[in-house]
Amino acid sequence: MTAVLCLLLVACTAESPSPSASVAPSASAEPPASLEASAEPAQPSAFAGAWTDVTAETIGETAEWTNRVELSDLDGDGWIDILFANGGNYDHPGDEVASWVFHNNGDGTFTDMTEAVLGDHALITRAIRVADLDADGDDDILLGTTYGSQTRLLLNDGAGTWADATETHLPAAELSLGDLKLGDVDADRDLDIVIANWGEGGPVNAGGRVQLWLNGGNAGFIDVTAERMPETLIAFSWDIELVDVDNDWDLDVATSCKLCDGSHLFMNDGTGTFTDDTDARIPAFGNNYEFAPIDLDGDGFLDLVTINDGVDTGRGLAEHVFRNDGTGTFEDMTDAWWGPDANTGWDDNGVVALDVDSDGDADFLVGSLDGPDRLLINDGSGVLSLADDVFDADPSGGSLSMALADFNGDGIVDVVEAQGEVPGHEDERVYFGSPEVLSPDTAPPIIRGAVVGSSVLARVHDNRTPYAPHDWRSIIVRTSAGDVPMTWYGEHLFWADLPAGTSAIEVCATDAAGSEACAAP
Repeated sequence: MTAVLCLLLVACTAESPSPSASVAPSASAEPPASLEASAEPAQPSAFAGAWTDVTAETIGETAEWTNRVELSDLDGDGWIDILFANGGNYDHPGDEVASWVFHNNGDGTFTDMTEAVLGDHALITRAIRVADLDADGDDDILLGTTYGSQTRLLLNDGAGTWADATETHLPAAELSLGDLKLGDVDADRDLDIVIANWGEGGPVNAGGRVQLWLNGGNAGFIDVTAERMPETLIAFSWDIELVDVDNDWDLDVATSCKLCDGSHLFMNDGTGTFTDDTDARIPAFGNNYEFAPIDLDGDGFLDLVTINDGVDTGRGLAEHVFRNDGTGTFEDMTDAWWGPDANTGWDDNGVVALDVDSDGDADFLVGSLDGPDRLLINDGSGVLSLADDVFDADPSGGSLSMALADFNGDGIVDVVEAQGEVPGHEDERVYFGSPEVLSPDTAPPIIRGAVVGSSVLARVHDNRTPYAPHDWRSIIVRTSAGDVPMTWYGEHLFWADLPAGTSAIEVCATDAAGSEACAAP
C-alpha cells in the first residue's frame, strides 16, 4: 500500500555517534535552572468555562471506539493535525476499522485525510506514534495494533507519501499491544520502540513481556527482548513510558498494569539493557491505567501521577502521586499532595500535564470514562486543588485519551479527546481554549543540562506532557563557535554534539509562545 499527501514536509535531522556509558545520577536534587515564572498560582474557580466544545465546527461526527490521539504537523504547514487510533474492545477484539487523520486547514476547521495518509488499513489500533524513525527529516507513522496482530510502519518519502514498510522494517510479531513509545534507549542516536504486550490472546491472562525493538538504522528494527528486557510478565497494561527517573541521561521504562499488584519500573544500564527494580523503587497500587511523568515540586526530578489505581486503598478509583526522592525511588505523596476533596475517584483513563496559569509548575487535565473531565491546579509545591466545570460542554463520557495543542493559532491551549467504550459517547471531542478565561503561556522553559564528553544532554520542558515538537520553536546549544540544534531522544530529553575545539556556553529554548530561557549545562 502506498498513500499520497501532496504536501512537502519540513526537514530537520541530526546524525552522530553517542557516548555509550551511563552518566552518574546527580548527587542532590537541585532545582533546574530557568527564569522565574511571572504569575502566582490561580484560584481553581477562575477556570470555569475554560474550554468550549467546537467538535461540530472542526472534525464533525466521528462515532468510533478510539483508544489514543496523536498530534503532529504532518505536512509542515505550521498547523497541528490530529491522528486517532481506532478499534475496540475493552477485553476482547472488536471489528477491524480504519484509524483517522484530520488535516488542520489553518482556519479552525479540519479535513479528513485518512485515506491519503494511512491508505485503506482496517486494524484494531491501540496507539499511533509519529516521529522521524529513519533520520531522513520527515515524520513516519507507527500503527500499534492489538489482539494478536502485526504493528504497521509507514515511512514518509519526504514528498508527502507514506509507504507500508512493515514487512521489510519491523519484526514479524503478532502481539496484543497495550501501548508503545519511542526513544533512544541504547544511545546510538536513533529512536527505538518499547511495547507493552498483553501476551497471548486478550488482555486477561498471565501477561506478557515488555518488548524492545532496537532501531538498526534507517528504521530497520530488531527484536532484542530476549537479551535485554526482564522476564517479568505484565498483565493488561494500557500505558508504557520512557522516562529518566534517576537523572543519569538514559531512558528507563515505566509500565502500568491493571491486573498486577502495581506498576512496574525497569532501569536502564545506559546501553539499552534493563533490570526490573520495581519492588525497591515504586509503591504498589494495582489497576493503574496511565502515567503522567513530570516534575511536580520543582526539584529537578520526575515525579509520577498515576490514574485509576486507588482500588486497593478503599478510595474507589482514585489516583496517586509519587514523589521522586532524587535517586529514582518514589514515595507515595497522595495524602499530602492530592487529598480526597480533589481526588474524586471517577473511572478516569487519561491524564496530561500543562501549566494552565503560567506560574511555572505542572497542572493536570484528567479525562474520565464515567465522570466529568477535570482540571487540577498545582500550588507550586505539588499540592493539587480541583477546578470544577472547566469544560463548557455537555459531559463527554467515554474519554480514553487527551492531547494538547494550539489548533487555531490564538496562542491559547486547546484540547482534543479520544472517546470510546461507553455506548453513545464515542464521538471524539475538540475543545478550543476560551480567551475570556485562559491566556497565552508566558512561563519560560525549564532547563537542566550537562556536558558528557563531547556532547551536551539536556532535559527541556514547559510543564507539559507528553513531549510534542509543536510546543517548541527552537532548542539549541550556544557554543563558542555558534548555535547547534538539539535533537529529541525521548521523554523531554535532547542531545547535541559539540563541534571540535568548541565549548558549550548555555542551552537555550524558545517555546511555541515565544518565551525563552537559557541555562549553563
